[in-house]
Amino acid sequence: MGDSMKMNSENDFNYAVQVTRIIMRMIGAWPISRYASSVERIATRLHKVFCYFLFAFIIVPGLLLMFLKERDVKRRVRLLGPLLNCWMGFMKYSLLVYHAREIQYCLKQARQDWGDTVDLRHRQAMLSKARIGRKFAIVSAVFMYVGGLSYRTVVPLSKGRMLTPMNTTVRALACPSYFVKFDEQASPAYEIVFTLQFFAGLLTYSVTVGAAGLAAFFVMHVCGQLSVLIGKFQHLNDMPEPNDKDVAILLADIVEHQIKVRRFLKQVEESMRYVWLVEIVGCTILLCLTGYYVIMEWESSDSTAMLTMSVILTSFAFSIFTNCYVGQLLTDQSLKLGLMTSTTNWHRLPHKRARTLILIMAVSNIPAKISAGKMIEMSLPTFSNIVRTSMAYFNLLRKFIT
Repeated sequence: MGDSMKMNSENDFNYAVQVTRIIMRMIGAWPISRYASSVERIATRLHKVFCYFLFAFIIVPGLLLMFLKERDVKRRVRLLGPLLNCWMGFMKYSLLVYHAREIQYCLKQARQDWGDTVDLRHRQAMLSKARIGRKFAIVSAVFMYVGGLSYRTVVPLSKGRMLTPMNTTVRALACPSYFVKFDEQASPAYEIVFTLQFFAGLLTYSVTVGAAGLAAFFVMHVCGQLSVLIGKFQHLNDMPEPNDKDVAILLADIVEHQIKVRRFLKQVEESMRYVWLVEIVGCTILLCLTGYYVIMEWESSDSTAMLTMSVILTSFAFSIFTNCYVGQLLTDQSLKLGLMTSTTNWHRLPHKRARTLILIMAVSNIPAKISAGKMIEMSLPTFSNIVRTSMAYFNLLRKFIT
């Protein structure tokens, strides 16, 4: 029976984290065990070196083109979006690697929580929250990969060969670059650059999806633990004849569980808050720029590029929405717990034990929240503010760059 329960808990944990783990292992950002072999450690480090090379392959030539060759303001703005997106990916990737140990601790704690939960109703509550986090990861991956990889392949290929004002024929690249003494238009250099830019895009979008999926997994796990706490308070209410010993054991379990959940949430926020800050600030600017690109493609009557940009715009909006929505779900679940503690039938409990509920109620009525860099609260009102701010920047961009 014990082995079966352990196997089920491991299966449930793997189900909850599966999508995010696949994506983060693909980019070498999944924390490796301290018991990993030397070969695995070396392979992971080489993987990370290659990922940083792909980031540099987009950022450095793009900056050189923007500041050394390009003089047209519209074209500079056109270059800014892919560069900013890649820079965001670089920052988030570095933060995930830097906080790998803290993330590993959180994953270990989540696995332990699944193993410690033996009540079937509590497991079902945790599983329902885990499904929400998994669905967010899947939908985010679909939007990001379809829009992003189409931008890296379909858009440049659909443009074909183009004639420049200097009467030379060039082939389009997803991220226009300047390699100084290296001619990226000659074959097979063009094919190599095109392929590397594709993999750099795959890396950038995987970092975005992986970070969003990891955040959704952690926050929904906290929501699941809060559901377990609500279930324990319900059990306290349902006691037909609460005696002193049983009530004392249950209240001690509730206090211990509450402290553990608060500590876990604090660890999650310390691991992810700067990733969220990069996501919020960067995507606010990218929403503005991508909206501007949609208008530019509309004016040039390029339906393929316009459709691709619209999907990318949706994917950026959904990425921010995912982070803000799970933050809102956490706050709502915390408020449910607070309401449950406030409506507990304390008058039925032994007098001495009823007084211990005062501190439990005080702690439970402080809503649990997550923030980006300790500055921006992750909630649906924040998402609304981000969209409004992006639209304001978009209008300024259209007004001053015509």
